[in-house]
This record gives sequence, structure tokens and C-alpha cells, in this order.
Amino acid sequence: MRIFYSTSAQLRFFSCGNFVSRETFTHQRRTLNCCVLILVTEGTLNITSGGKEYAVSKGEYILLPADEEHFGHAPSDGRLSYLWAHFKPIVPFEIYESGVTESFEIAIPEYGSVPNSRCEMLFRQLLDFSRREDLYSEALPACSMSLLLMELTQEHIDSVNGSRSSISPVIASAREWIKSNCHRQLSASDIAAEFHYNTEYFSALFKKETGIPLIGFLNKCRIEVAKNLLSSENVSIKEAAFSCGFNDEKYFMKMFRKHEGMTPMQYKNYFLVK
Repeated sequence: MRIFYSTSAQLRFFSCGNFVSRETFTHQRRTLNCCVLILVTEGTLNITSGGKEYAVSKGEYILLPADEEHFGHAPSDGRLSYLWAHFKPIVPFEIYESGVTESFEIAIPEYGSVPNSRCEMLFRQLLDFSRREDLYSEALPACSMSLLLMELTQEHIDSVNGSRSSISPVIASAREWIKSNCHRQLSASDIAAEFHYNTEYFSALFKKETGIPLIGFLNKCRIEVAKNLLSSENVSIKEAAFSCGFNDEKYFMKMFRKHEGMTPMQYKNYFLVK
């Protein structure tokens, strides 16, 4: 199954609603220049997307990507109700075929079930924001939409982690050690030596159990440290790079953009504009 992911949770929100049909309904054939998220709350929606037929039932969702035709391949049987939202990620979705990719803020399978009521609650909060005329900020609907997508991402990650064999104690310890020491000048061999392993073997074991390369995880932890530093107007890009463990400012900027979908300066400007 395709998984849509983006390195940024920022998006443009367009519209949302609650569709209700008391009789048979067949979704129209169309291709939109934005993404559509549908969460069925009653009945079954029969819809084709990406050349594949889906029967989306109560408690299930489907994500229809932009610029791809979708249509109803069969009418619904009886009453049908679903929540829908149109949006467009600032950093366009890319496709990953399984598991989780190394760097993302949003990662959502094109079709799935929601195991709890949080997604529907967040969807209805989005509906409420979109209908109100007294919002103190026009950004609220977009932020609400981002939160909904991040909740779906969290459920996907929980599902992936639950399907994997449990992480061994040594790898669990290694992850915590890396988080605490990522600001130091570390290499894969330094980390492996800390846990008395051969570098090649330990790197392979780490990726096998976590799904993320050892250095990829180290860089991810460093970027999180850098984000905290950059939120302060007194810390320069160069200071942030060296303080979180990078010894090359250009490499730091490359990694930051890869993980966050924007440059360190763009990230810093979000705080300076306030």
C-alpha cells in the first residue's frame, strides 16, 4: 500500500464538510489539484483511487492525492455519511511503499482504519473552526488540519512499531544514549564502541530493529537540538550547527532542509517575525 509522506506538516487548507446521503450515492469522477481526506462515519463509500477499488466503511479513512483521478465504482447501499477536507501540503507528498521513511512529519497510508475516537474529534474540531467567523487567527483551520494529519501519522507509526519484533535492550539503550550525547562529535564507530560492538554489525542491527540508519537517527536527534537553539534570536546558524554536533555548517544546512523541509534561516525567521 502506498504511504504518502512529507517532510513538513505545514499546509494550505481550503474547505471541509460533512456529507450525508440517505439514499444510494455514487461519487463523481474527478481529478482535483488538491488532496482530499475522507473519514466515513456511517455506511460504506465505494471509491477508486490510483486504479484500485476501495470500500471505505465506518471508522475508516482514505487519502486521495492531488492530480490523480478518483471516482465511485459502485453506489453506496443505504445511508452514507462521511467527513471530508481539501488541503495541499506546502512540501508536496512523496510516495513510500511500506514502513516509515527516515525523515518525515507526515506519513499516512492511503487507506486505513482509525482505532480510537481522536481522529473524528479532531475532524469535527476542524469543521467547527471552518464555520466560525470570529476566529482570532485565520491560521486555526490549517493548524487543525495539520494536527489531524499528525494524529493519523502517529497511529500509523504505532501500527508499524507494533508489527515489528520488540527492540532489543541494547538498541533501546543506544537510542537513549544517542539522544543524550548527539551534541558531541560522534561517528558510527564511536557509538558502536560505546556498546562494545563491531561498527558494521551494530549499524546493520540498529537499522534492522528501528527501520532508521544509525547515522540517520543521530542526525535526526541533532536537528531536534538545533531547532530548540534556533528558536532563540541570540543563536546564529553557525552556532546552532556546531552546538548540536555538526562540524560542517553546509552539511548541517543540508540535513536540516532534508528533515524539516526548509532552511535553518527560514525556520529561525518564524520565531523572529513574531
